[in-house]
Order: sequence, then C-alpha cells, then structure tokens
Amino acid sequence: MKSIDKATAIFAATVLLLGCSKHEKIYFDTPFVRIEDSNGVASMVVDRKLDNLLTEIRIVLSASSNYFNQPIVVEYEAIVGDGLKEGEDFRIQSSHRSPVTFDPGTYTMPIRVIWYRTDGFDPGKDNTLTLRLTNSSLQEMLLGCPGPDNIKKEFVFTKQ
Repeated sequence: MKSIDKATAIFAATVLLLGCSKHEKIYFDTPFVRIEDSNGVASMVVDRKLDNLLTEIRIVLSASSNYFNQPIVVEYEAIVGDGLKEGEDFRIQSSHRSPVTFDPGTYTMPIRVIWYRTDGFDPGKDNTLTLRLTNSSLQEMLLGCPGPDNIKKEFVFTKQ
C-alpha cells in the first residue's frame, strides 16, 4: 500500500514541476470594431418632444499595428422601424454615413444623428433606428466585441 502512495506522490510532484515551467506570453491580437456611445453603452432613448437634438455615437477600432498599416473601411447599415421616417423623424449627417474610413492612427470615428420633433408620433409602432456593423475591408476584423454574442455590433436608438 505504501508503494502506491509513494508512486502517487512522485506522479503528483512531476506534474507540479512540469506545470510550473515558464508560460509563453499570449497577447490578444484579434482586430475588432464596435459601435457605442461615449459611455460604452449600445443603446439610447431619444425624447420625441425634442427638436433638432444632435446625438453622437462612435465606431471604435481595436487593431494593433500588425493589422493597421493602411486605411480600414467599415460599413454599417441603418435599419429604420416602421414608426420612423428618415428626413422627418431623424437624419444621419451626410458626412457620417456609411462607409467610414479609418486612416492609420485613427481609432474612433463619430456618427451623428439629428432628431426632429414630429406631431404624428405613434407609440404603438416600431420607433427604433438600429445602426448595425456589416463589413470591414480588413478580412480578419470581427464585427462587434470578441466572443460568442458579438456585443456592440449594433446600436439601437428608441424614440419615445
């Protein structure tokens, strides 16, 4: 019985010694792009009574110099709920429409949306504007934060 205890102790010591070898440094270097507001949130409620309200969100690149040595073009789509009309309820400033080009060294680009007061607001309809990342010129770039949920792949405005 003692020989089994001795063998188990030697095995455990060997595993511990091998497990204590120097670990290779692994850096997370997957490029990704996300869309959020200045507080890092991916949604915003807009008051329907306000007129000429300027809201700003941002597209943020996370890419090392290994990937970011030439401009990166990011595309997004605007999905408008049936309760909103572009030009009447809101307008995305033309200089901030898709696609957005990031020159090397630029990691944040704004998207500005102006909201207008409308008299015929119907709270029973879909009053959302969703901006969703759809493509990047960098093939390796993930859309949204890394992980199975791809959080911050889209930003949702809700007009109430």
